[in-house]
Amino acid sequence: MIQKLDAQGSFPDIGKWDDGSDHDGVSKIYIGCGIKGIRCIYFDYVKSGKSIEGTRHGFPVYMAEINLLENEHLESVSGTYVKDEHIYSLVFKSNFKTIGPIMPMDENSVPGETKDFTLAVKGKKIIGFHGSSIYMVKSLGAYFTWITPTRVEAKDGKGGKKWDDEYNHEDVSMIHVRGGYGGIQSIQFDYVTNGELKKGPVRGVSNGGFTSTYEINYLNDEYLVFVEGYYDDGLRVIQGIQFRTNIRTFEMMGYAKGRKFTLEDNGNKITGFHGYADKRALISIGAYFTPATPCCKLECIGQPGDGLRWDDGAGYDGIRKVFVAAPACILSIRFEYEHRGKVIKTRFRGESEEEVEFVIDYPNEFITSVEGSLEGIRVTSLTVKTSKGRTSPKFGFRVTSDKFVLEKPGHVLVGFHGSSDYYLLALGAYYRPLPPPPDTVKIEEEGGDGGDYWDDGGAFNGIRKIYIGLTENNTIDDHGNKSVLYDLQELTLSDPAEYLTSVEGDYDDESGVITMLKFTTNNNSRVFGFSTTTSFILHKDKHKIVGFHGKSSNMLHQIGVHVLPIP
Repeated sequence: MIQKLDAQGSFPDIGKWDDGSDHDGVSKIYIGCGIKGIRCIYFDYVKSGKSIEGTRHGFPVYMAEINLLENEHLESVSGTYVKDEHIYSLVFKSNFKTIGPIMPMDENSVPGETKDFTLAVKGKKIIGFHGSSIYMVKSLGAYFTWITPTRVEAKDGKGGKKWDDEYNHEDVSMIHVRGGYGGIQSIQFDYVTNGELKKGPVRGVSNGGFTSTYEINYLNDEYLVFVEGYYDDGLRVIQGIQFRTNIRTFEMMGYAKGRKFTLEDNGNKITGFHGYADKRALISIGAYFTPATPCCKLECIGQPGDGLRWDDGAGYDGIRKVFVAAPACILSIRFEYEHRGKVIKTRFRGESEEEVEFVIDYPNEFITSVEGSLEGIRVTSLTVKTSKGRTSPKFGFRVTSDKFVLEKPGHVLVGFHGSSDYYLLALGAYYRPLPPPPDTVKIEEEGGDGGDYWDDGGAFNGIRKIYIGLTENNTIDDHGNKSVLYDLQELTLSDPAEYLTSVEGDYDDESGVITMLKFTTNNNSRVFGFSTTTSFILHKDKHKIVGFHGKSSNMLHQIGVHVLPIP
């Protein structure tokens, strides 16, 4: 249901305008400020994934452009207005950042009497604006609607009884998974609803088997982002399931056997589950996703009240580059972020001079702290430190005794805010928990036809030993039948600095069995078995092998690998 909040300000019926409410959200804000207050404003909207250009309201002046990310929405607008005149200042708040206050920079323009106002509805987002304007923006109102989650449909099987925990929860606090030899028998979630812990119903059979419990540290900003599972089409049951948070990956419950499925929504937070189950087991599972609201902000250090306030927010995936102009004090700073595979560059903050660039190796590296110093109202020096232990060059040579540090132990910096005029006056940051190691890349298995699928997973840092069983004619490993072994051989990576870089192999087209494997490390290589006609290689540049998967019967038919970037 759409809710309209009346326009706040002066003369709401003179120069009246209305953008309407037939939008999904706001994508851009354009705002122009004169010496007495807000002179012009307009908005671009989004509807069904398409951008809708807005109409200008007020007198045309130089306009500042504020972009909102795809998964960002406006939660509120607040400000001040001069009684019987116009709006003087505005502050926009999204689920990722605070924008403003936007107001005249001339201190002599501050009016004697102003009134405060706020447009906000708890649990709702802004989808449209209305107001009044002539030569100045006189008043501003807004349309709100409920923030609805993204529903990812249940995967993977059909049949059974439908269940739905719904999405009206703030967090998932605990997961209880019951497994047995036939697959995942049941699943149960504990939620945080209206600030209180709430235990959800058991979905599936509630007795027998064995139970694993996974606790999510939601009080320290940990939340679910990803589910991976395996479905057995023959038994019509989920065989294995694994959960990932924004911080870590839990151990898989069950077996990585069958058809793989995933539940994810670009890093958004899971707040509820639904699916199908019967009296035997869990048949399918789906999830509700909502944007994760960053609440971890390091306030500005310096003089944030002076100059023009700016705020990049915390809605990015990571930081790629830092650009600083600092012939003496810090003249300007800007950043290059990444969001959903796109590079987003910010504008100069301060005077643009010749810049020095510091590159972060995202997604393998993050900023962990920024150190600086102050003199009067200016930031005079900055130094950036990363998760790899690297330190940037010192920006600005006027280092003073008035030092500061932007840092949260165990966390990384993901966005910045501050204040600038001709110099950088203040700097603050957003942080979130240190992410888990980069996801492994799965290189698909190679070899002949036959056998059942197996997967050791890629949640390891490396490989220490490989056991290879040989028959007179073929090669097997621990995933084949040891009863037909002719010889069991062992490859040991004894040096902690040694890692596996590639696997080469041959297989017989007629039998579908692997006959030769060659393992290559960063130090040497070793061959097991004998060559045949059809060959393959498993390798990815600048990556190391940390796990295996494949197919086997009483012999090894196929082999694939999981790899991680080499640090």
